[in-house]
Amino acid sequence: MTKQVKYILWIFLLLLPLLSFSQRWKMERLEITAGFGASNYFGDIGGTMDENNWLGLKDIDLFSTRPNVNFGARYRLNEEMNIRGNLVFAYLEGDDLKSRNEPRNYAFSSSVYEFTVVYEYSIIPENNPVNYTLNSLMDGLRSNNANLNTYVFGGLGLNFFDVQAMKELADSERFDPSNSTSLVVPLGAGIKYPVATGIHVSLEVGGRWTTTDYLDGLTTRYSTANDVYYFSMLNVVIKINTRQSRGFGR
Repeated sequence: MTKQVKYILWIFLLLLPLLSFSQRWKMERLEITAGFGASNYFGDIGGTMDENNWLGLKDIDLFSTRPNVNFGARYRLNEEMNIRGNLVFAYLEGDDLKSRNEPRNYAFSSSVYEFTVVYEYSIIPENNPVNYTLNSLMDGLRSNNANLNTYVFGGLGLNFFDVQAMKELADSERFDPSNSTSLVVPLGAGIKYPVATGIHVSLEVGGRWTTTDYLDGLTTRYSTANDVYYFSMLNVVIKINTRQSRGFGR
């Protein structure tokens, strides 16, 4: 075998896995997600005593952090863009304890059902083949394709909530539980990492801007914005091979 033929063969062997990885996403367009996380509320109850709240960071109350669970499905439009539908059940809670409004002693708890549809854009896409070494080629063309998929997302959704007054709010005429739905605008970012064939784990953080100021059952004359809440989610992502039952190339 001449040297030219050997070089051509090595180049072909190098490009073969790259071509395979570049088309993998077309066979795994559908993903199922499920997981749990933390919920944090920002509204008219609770917050920090300090008027300088570091762009809201000081308003985060770890003792009022509550859980959420979520289920969803993602469809890959191409290597960089996805559409995802997500259903979340969460609890939100707030308390005036250790806040600037501590003397009034208000508190609340809300159960929230949220459905959203979001568009995702990958800053670092999945399945970017890493460098192949001579050893990996000699050892069956194995590669470490474990890049960290990083993405941002935004969309629109609807939530249904049931607010319960606690402490002094329960006896206050200012409590209004009549509102139970609102539109939500989710914005955030996430990362996704492969842990096994067809299985990823993801970590996502996103805010929800709502069209209601009654998520806590209360509005005040000092309120200048509608209520906001944040979800942090740790998910398992399972890829579905949509061409498994079809012949190759069809």
